[in-house]
Amino acid sequence: SPQVAVSPGDAELAEPEQMGTPFMQTSSIHTARSFDGASSAGMIMPILAERRELKAMDDESPLSVPSDYGWGTYWKENGFWYLFAAICIVAVVIPVVMVLRGAPRSDVTRVIELCSIPIVSVLFTWAHIWFALQMCFYPVEFIGPWNFRNSGYGIGWQGIVPRKAAYMAEKACDLMVGRLIKMEEVIDQFTFDDFFATLGQVLAECQANVNERLATKYFPTVWAVLPRHVKDELLRKAMETTQASFEPIRQELRQNVLSILNVKEMAVQRMLAEPTLLIHMFQQVGRKEFQFIMRCGAQMGLVLGFFQMGLYQVTKDCSWCTWVSLPLSGLIIGNFTNWLAIKMIFSPVFPHYLCGGRVNVQGVFLKRQKQVAKELAALITNTTVNAERMIAYLVASPGYDKALEIFHKHTGEAMDEIAGYAKKVMPSIVGQEWETMKEDVVEYLMDEMPKHSTVFTRYVDQAIDIETLMATRLAALPPDEFEGMLHPVFQEDEWLLILLGGVLGIIVGLFQAAVLGK
Repeated sequence: SPQVAVSPGDAELAEPEQMGTPFMQTSSIHTARSFDGASSAGMIMPILAERRELKAMDDESPLSVPSDYGWGTYWKENGFWYLFAAICIVAVVIPVVMVLRGAPRSDVTRVIELCSIPIVSVLFTWAHIWFALQMCFYPVEFIGPWNFRNSGYGIGWQGIVPRKAAYMAEKACDLMVGRLIKMEEVIDQFTFDDFFATLGQVLAECQANVNERLATKYFPTVWAVLPRHVKDELLRKAMETTQASFEPIRQELRQNVLSILNVKEMAVQRMLAEPTLLIHMFQQVGRKEFQFIMRCGAQMGLVLGFFQMGLYQVTKDCSWCTWVSLPLSGLIIGNFTNWLAIKMIFSPVFPHYLCGGRVNVQGVFLKRQKQVAKELAALITNTTVNAERMIAYLVASPGYDKALEIFHKHTGEAMDEIAGYAKKVMPSIVGQEWETMKEDVVEYLMDEMPKHSTVFTRYVDQAIDIETLMATRLAALPPDEFEGMLHPVFQEDEWLLILLGGVLGIIVGLFQAAVLGK
């Protein structure tokens, strides 16, 4: 097998075992037969070209989010807080200047009272929206004296996400893993050429170790004196039969994959076993929206705070009006800002373009659908739906027996084919213990393959590339279906968060009235 000239760029794409491996160099007959006369270069270069093409497509994909964070974005996210800081400084400087100029104490006090109202309004609005968001996720376990039938409701509180983890995981996984991704098409991602080009050396090493253990157990004397070229020929034949069984195994797995591996159930169990995983997922994909609504809430708090300040100034001569106007305006501010913040995340569902298409009025979460899809797919595949998790779940599931049955069946058929060849090469090798040897082959292979689990799982993740598939299909969903994946989870308890804002508004208003009333 000739050495392959690989460019530095291709070297990053190629696995080490693809670049002229010892197995390829010692099995040129096997390579020629299996790949219809293709040389190693002819086998490797199309794979590298395909990976370069996929990498280029990924770089140009609409899912790729450009790094456009500049001064415009910075001021958009932080400009209000600079304005608020300036207002706070002015609110301190004005009374100081009045004191230095000898202004009456009552006038200074009145100015401090008026300046404090919008400042308190901003801080209160930002704080109660932050608190409402925290209540969506925490506490993970119910805290309180009475948990009604372990429902998460009662005298106390449990975060909305962990309380509804079962419903949320079922709904999200049903869409992302059940409807958008079919396991049959995942199996189709495994191709003959790529499989053996990537794992050929590892499989040959496993098979060589199995041959050594098998021969040492059943015919140690003959194996000790057997010429190296005969051992290599047996290994070559074993690898040929392995490749011949690839497609039958793949087809049978494809037909039975739903009974062997229930990926949706695996994902749901994973999320239920670790509720913090769901919390992290929502916090990560919704971080920009949460920052936006807290910032927007603070801005609304400033506007309403000035209104509240004017109302206080108008009613200054009414002794009881302060005890009504401030708590009442706090109730309105708390309810309105929480309601508007929640609505702005998901509404409107569909885009509404104004000013000739330059302005898009749409829920802030749905505006970022493509970016959220990419982030969500990365989180799901990194933590839940990947080769390592699937193997661990399969081994502990009833489907494992079915998978072993398929493996036994095709391994036995391959061994029977080798038996006919081995009888011609060395008649003494194959005897009455053949059936027992077939069982040992399966057992030895199952012992060998876990030693290379990192290589196998890395290949599986690269081959099926669930992350790209999931991200592409989530991004292509109609906005109403994308919204329906997450929003319904919060809808039942939105009134609680809105009510919380109103209650906190009344409490802060009463506190202000008590202080300002003096």
